[in-house]
Amino acid sequence: APRLASDQAHLMHGAVWVSMSVLVNVAYGYNITVPIHTLFRSCNVVSSVIVGWLFFGVTYGVSQLFSVVLVTCGIFLATIGDASVLCVHCDGGILGALTNAKEDMRVWAVGIAILLLVLFLQAFLGHLQRIFYDRYPGTSDEFMFFSHVYALIPTFLMAQGLVKSLSNLAASQPISPLVPVPSGLVYLLANNITQSVCIRGVFALSAVVSPLSVNLTLSVRKFSSVVFSVIWFNNPWTGLHSLATLCIFGGSSVPILAMWLSSRKEKEQ
Repeated sequence: APRLASDQAHLMHGAVWVSMSVLVNVAYGYNITVPIHTLFRSCNVVSSVIVGWLFFGVTYGVSQLFSVVLVTCGIFLATIGDASVLCVHCDGGILGALTNAKEDMRVWAVGIAILLLVLFLQAFLGHLQRIFYDRYPGTSDEFMFFSHVYALIPTFLMAQGLVKSLSNLAASQPISPLVPVPSGLVYLLANNITQSVCIRGVFALSAVVSPLSVNLTLSVRKFSSVVFSVIWFNNPWTGLHSLATLCIFGGSSVPILAMWLSSRKEKEQ
């Protein structure tokens, strides 16, 4: 089939998508746990509203802004909760970490900064997709394909590190005594399959609904990731993480509830 979107559109979309995809994985190397990583990425509703208002002239209702406030509180609580986990062996809580584990906290702070940058790149990408899909209807698969083509560039640049990581996965313990396959390779395959399904779904969803609706949907999906990471992989969890989860996912559901009530009211009239 002939290509419909322009080279400039594909280049702009690919640059933002690849940058976001690389950075979101780089963050794991900076003392960032899976729960805090997922909670931060669930806050894309905030960045979507801010970026939409600042750069794309989008206006929002009271329920949407209230949602942003709740999610922002959740970000703050999750960050403090993760810091307390990081310095669990330090005297004096977070203050003790700043004096006894300064290097760890500096590394962690870089990870938080990377996650914040990813949030805004993701929000910017969502609004770009809305513009491009309106301009070039029916091109979600086309943009997904070219984005993955552009992703080959950093793959080649990081080839040495990828080979080393693949060797480490190949040397991991077997998944079970009956199946002598390295568990790391099994997890890698499972991750690639689920990522493929997820990415395809996100691109398709972005073509038919607003960026804010996409982000709200993703926030709900990421809630299951947080719960799964804690139950299955025993990732650290505190009371602050629980409160942050309520704020983030509660805030994300506010616009959905408002739209449902508005639709119900219209039907009654």
